[in-house]
Amino acid sequence: IGVILPRIDLGTFANMFSGVMEVLTANNYNILFSNTGGLASEDIRYLNLLNEKRVDGILFFATGYIKEHQEVISKLRMPVAIVGQSGKFVNRQAIFLDSFAAAKAMVNYLISLGHTRIGCIAVDDYDENIGLQRKQGYIAALKEHNIPIDYDLIVIDDFEYDSGKRGAEALLSNKAKIPTAIFCITDRLAVSASAAVLQAGYKIPDDISIACIDDPPLLSFTYPPLTTMRFDYLEMGRRASKMLIDGIDSGVEQKEQVAMPYTLEVRQSTGGIYLH
Repeated sequence: IGVILPRIDLGTFANMFSGVMEVLTANNYNILFSNTGGLASEDIRYLNLLNEKRVDGILFFATGYIKEHQEVISKLRMPVAIVGQSGKFVNRQAIFLDSFAAAKAMVNYLISLGHTRIGCIAVDDYDENIGLQRKQGYIAALKEHNIPIDYDLIVIDDFEYDSGKRGAEALLSNKAKIPTAIFCITDRLAVSASAAVLQAGYKIPDDISIACIDDPPLLSFTYPPLTTMRFDYLEMGRRASKMLIDGIDSGVEQKEQVAMPYTLEVRQSTGGIYLH
């Protein structure tokens, strides 16, 4: 089985890969592993290479899925399972995070605490599942509660830790619009954002609440521990592998698309607006 991963150093992908290893090893499959760095050109190069190697199937962990991916994958002769993306170009079986619903639910939770001025630290839309859908979930929750969308409260950067710090600093720089809560679309952004908020002299959650999506062990040990939406990445890796094996065994191209559920983990980084 060919496994294409963007970054093995990220905890989410490492956990999914553990689930993949567990299932594929139990079913006597060998693994050809590729690390693309999240570059579309590398994705496509490895998809073509694995096709030449005539692997039994491919697990493609996608941080983006554009027309070029679709064109290459539609020509492959073996089963492919797309992990991490859905959308108009995904034409094979796929398993992905229910990111829109998770983001909307998290912002709804912040609103239930009384927050209406909620900042969002996000990433660009190339990663449709995480960049676009989580931002759309944030906006949808605000609209549902008739809270005006203030684009000055949305900061776009990348996935690296220091992006959360930069995002928080940008949100805090406008003294007339300092948010009472900040929603970070990933855990990495939340860790550095919370540090920046504390360094600026604000208290969490007394002055500013912080919440995010994804739940590596680190989040339980930050100060304060961070409220988050948790996805089970180990189980996601298992289910992706089982989907692919079912496709190999059946000999029929599969089109099933599965959204992974989420759970709210409330910790000490969020509090009611009455504290402000």
